[in-house]
Amino acid sequence: LYKMFKDSYKDIFDNLADTNMLIFAGMVMLGNAYYFIDAFVYYKIIAKDGYDVSYFKCVTIAYMSIFFNVTSFGAGIKPAQVLYLHKQGIDPGKGCGITMMPYIFHKTLIVVYAIVLLLINNMFVFNNFSDTFGYIYAGVGLSILVIIFMILLCASTWFHKLVCKILDWTIGRTRFKDMNENIKIQIGVLRESTIKVIHKPKAWIVLTAINAVKMTCWYIIPAIAIYAAGGNLGGVTISEALTVTSLMQLLIGVVPTSGGVGSLEVVFSLLFAAVFGKITAGSSMILYRLSTYYVPFLFSVVMMIFVGRDLKKIKKREKENTPPPKELLDFDSIK
Repeated sequence: LYKMFKDSYKDIFDNLADTNMLIFAGMVMLGNAYYFIDAFVYYKIIAKDGYDVSYFKCVTIAYMSIFFNVTSFGAGIKPAQVLYLHKQGIDPGKGCGITMMPYIFHKTLIVVYAIVLLLINNMFVFNNFSDTFGYIYAGVGLSILVIIFMILLCASTWFHKLVCKILDWTIGRTRFKDMNENIKIQIGVLRESTIKVIHKPKAWIVLTAINAVKMTCWYIIPAIAIYAAGGNLGGVTISEALTVTSLMQLLIGVVPTSGGVGSLEVVFSLLFAAVFGKITAGSSMILYRLSTYYVPFLFSVVMMIFVGRDLKKIKKREKENTPPPKELLDFDSIK
């Protein structure tokens, strides 16, 4: 990033100094709308499993993804969500399945979004990214394979059995037998949780549509960021701008970095600079990152305060409902 922007820092900061704060406020609203819509997805999935968890608590679960993405580089997201669901009366195994469902929808929508926009704007992509055209389609192919694997694992009995056999042939024959059994249990729980949705086309369509709206909130922000920084799309259509964003999200998923930190900035800058120029790409990248990462993280800190209070109340309630030790009830032993 330094090598790319070392001659453009002054121009980028000048653009940022003239940022239209009203447009930026709209970007922040869209960045946080993503999490509120994500919370609705959690709410629908949890309700379908027969559990009673309020929408507000689902909002806190959604914001855990950004909070622990920042504080633990993504490693603590699922454990924290599963623990909180467990405190709401949901079995940890079920909790794992519930938290995996939005992830599957998220990854599926990223691939579908990219494929649809690539088909529509294939010549635009070829003209602007001719040097990296092959890598882009390799990323698309790899992401498609991951999604197919996840869907087959959840929906297909024979594929589920095949994966379990492969685990037994590999990890099961090593000293990590216990880990192998835990993995198979988690796969079984995930399949049990997702099969209810996958085998109900209406539920699948509804949740897919909700996730599409959620993803659009993020995908439209870079185009808005360009206007917020005083620029314009320069003849590029909204559909083509969305295509660049969809490619960015797709490629980030195959770049191995902790919590996506660093990879997003680099991929965003490279892709948008090829279309809109370095200065516009640099300033819009900073505004995009602020509205989808740093400001939502500040919101998540507030949400975690509510989570902390809720956990304290649950702990107090558990303590009050815990029967006294047996020796205190055994009056016959008191002489």
